[in-house]
Amino acid sequence: MSIVERAADMLGPTPEPQRKSSAAGEEANTTEPGLIERAVSNDSQRSDFPKDKHLAAAGHSEYRPAPATGRVSPTLNVDLDKLRRQNMITPDSQRTPIAENFRRIKRPILANVADPNAGPGTNLVMITSSLPGEGKTFCAINLAISIAMEMDHTVLLVDADVARPSVTSALGIKVESERGLMDVLLDRRIDLADILCKTDIGKLSVLPAGTPHTRATEVLASETMRVLLQEMAERYRDRIIIFDSPPLLATSEACVLARHMGQILVVVEAEKTMETALKDALSRIEPRNVMGVLLNKGAAPGSGHYGYGYGYGYGA
Repeated sequence: MSIVERAADMLGPTPEPQRKSSAAGEEANTTEPGLIERAVSNDSQRSDFPKDKHLAAAGHSEYRPAPATGRVSPTLNVDLDKLRRQNMITPDSQRTPIAENFRRIKRPILANVADPNAGPGTNLVMITSSLPGEGKTFCAINLAISIAMEMDHTVLLVDADVARPSVTSALGIKVESERGLMDVLLDRRIDLADILCKTDIGKLSVLPAGTPHTRATEVLASETMRVLLQEMAERYRDRIIIFDSPPLLATSEACVLARHMGQILVVVEAEKTMETALKDALSRIEPRNVMGVLLNKGAAPGSGHYGYGYGYGYGA
C-alpha cells in the first residue's frame, strides 16, 4: 500500500463541500466595498485595520476605510525563464506532464468553489506539507499559475510561510518593499493596495509574507486575521486565494492558519516523507478540510527518472 493510499485511510471518505455560516458576515454591510475590492480597484481606496494592533487583545477587529489615495499598484514581471529552469508552469507552457497534472489537480478545487451550496471560505486554499523541502511552494505556485490561466477565475497567491518566505524569489519578481501579510495584520495604517503585487501573468497577484515577527503564531491566530480572511473569502467568490503555508510539523503557524481554510492540500515527497510524519501532520488539522494529498517528485511510469506528479489521498 502506497503512502497516498495509507493517507486515504487516515482521511476517510471524500469531504462534502462546506456549508459554513458567519454571523459577522451576515451582519456586514454588503453595499460597502470589500477589503480586496478596495485593494485592486482603480480607485485603490485605503483599508485600515484595528486601532489596537496588539493582536486585538480587546476582541474588537473592525477596519475602517480611509479616503481614496488614487495610487495604482505597479505590474511586476514574472521571470518566466526562471520558472522554466525550476520546471514550473508558464503561461505559454505546452501540454507537458506537469501542466496536465495541475490541470487535473485544480478541477476538484474549482468545482468546490463553484458549488452553490458551499459556504464562505471554500475559495481559501492552503498548500502545506509535513516537513520542509517536500515541494509545497513548487505546488502552490504551479497551482496558482494553472488557475490563473482559467477564463473565469483570478488568483491571489499569499506567502504565508512567514518564517521562510520564498514565493517572490521563486517567481523572480522584485518588490520595492519587504512589507506584506504580517505588516498588514500588525499596522492598520498600511494600505493593502501598496503591498499587493500585480504580475504580468494577467490574473495572478501576490501578497508577500512581510516582516518576520517573533509572535507570528499569535498574529495569525488573532481576530484581525480572521476578519481579513473572511473579507477575502466572501467578497470575491470567483477569486481563488492560495496560501503557501509553513510545514505542519516545523512551526505552529500552519496549524493556526489551517483553521480558517476551506480546502487544504498536503504535499508528500515520494520515497522521502515518512508515514509517521504524514500521520502526525494530518492529526494536527481538521480532516474534513483536507481535500487531497499531492504526491511530489514521483517517478513517471516507465521513465526511469523522477519528475512531479500527484495523487489524491481520499477514497473513491
